[in-house]
Amino acid sequence: MKICYVDESGDSQDPCLIMVGVLVDSVRLNRTRVEFSEIFAEIQSLFQENLRELKGSKIIFGRDRWRKVDPDIRHQIAEFFCCWISEKKHKLAISAIDREKFRNVAEDGDTAERRDEWLAAGLHIALQIQRFSQSSKKNKGHTFLIFDDNKQKADKFGEILWNPPEWTDSYYGKGGHQDRMDQIIDTPFAVKSHHAGLVQVADLFAFIMRRYVEIEDFGAREQWDGEKSLLDEYVSTLSGCLLPRAHRWPTRSGSAAVKWYNSLAPASLKGLG
Repeated sequence: MKICYVDESGDSQDPCLIMVGVLVDSVRLNRTRVEFSEIFAEIQSLFQENLRELKGSKIIFGRDRWRKVDPDIRHQIAEFFCCWISEKKHKLAISAIDREKFRNVAEDGDTAERRDEWLAAGLHIALQIQRFSQSSKKNKGHTFLIFDDNKQKADKFGEILWNPPEWTDSYYGKGGHQDRMDQIIDTPFAVKSHHAGLVQVADLFAFIMRRYVEIEDFGAREQWDGEKSLLDEYVSTLSGCLLPRAHRWPTRSGSAAVKWYNSLAPASLKGLG
């Protein structure tokens, strides 16, 4: 059994929504959680007041209480988590929705997951894991999806997983006698991020990927000299953890579902890995 901890970055004013899932085998989960607690305790020592949780945007940009922390230390913390997840050999699923493209492909009568960027991204994460897991001979059990606290969206997403839309069958090549999305447990969970360290890690990675995309694909300016080179280093490390490109944005597929997701993704991310 696997657990996928998921969070997103990008609100309605941002050009792109990025969602990242940290995929962990349940056998190795406890050790990872213990290590995160130890790491968090070290980070807490930088502050006099209680640190409730890690937030990627605050660490990278030095916002709120993080403005008192030396930029080199903040950036070393982000780099550490990128290397840590790589060394633990956990996998990352990623979805990216260009909001303008998403609006342009919207059609009357579209189902909920094709009208809402969050639901579309969450479903893309699930589809990647489905495609990846069913092709693994060593796969046992199923995968739980755990999202940062978004009860309303999670409830809607739960309905989608309970009765997966037929249009997604082709994404993973559903067999004639195969149940839809049979590698995904059909009850997603929503948790408060300070209760789940790996959701906080997913938040950090989603923010890193979003800033990378904003600069590479949307022409955003650096917030400080050297931001792009730093992001390039982070993304280079994380790209080695991503699920294979053939599961994220397949290039050789006649699937309409694959083509739909490919049409929404920024070019810089499709080229990773």
